[in-house]
Amino acid sequence: MKIGDMVQWRDQRNYPGLCGIVTKESPAQSVGASLRGETREIFVHWTNFPKDYGVGAGWEKVSALQLLSTGEIK
Repeated sequence: MKIGDMVQWRDQRNYPGLCGIVTKESPAQSVGASLRGETREIFVHWTNFPKDYGVGAGWEKVSALQLLSTGEIK
């Protein structure tokens, strides 16, 4: 996932409709973090979310998200 991609929260049962746009990528992951199985994080601005979900943007683990569409222009 890269800046400009549209993503959604993988668990749509608990957060139906939660989707947003990737606006930042975390710096390169360290070897230690990779060996521990930690996933990279990206910053997502949530554009559509349930009414009880009060966060508009934040750092999220890539493993918790699904790619909806890329931000690439062809």
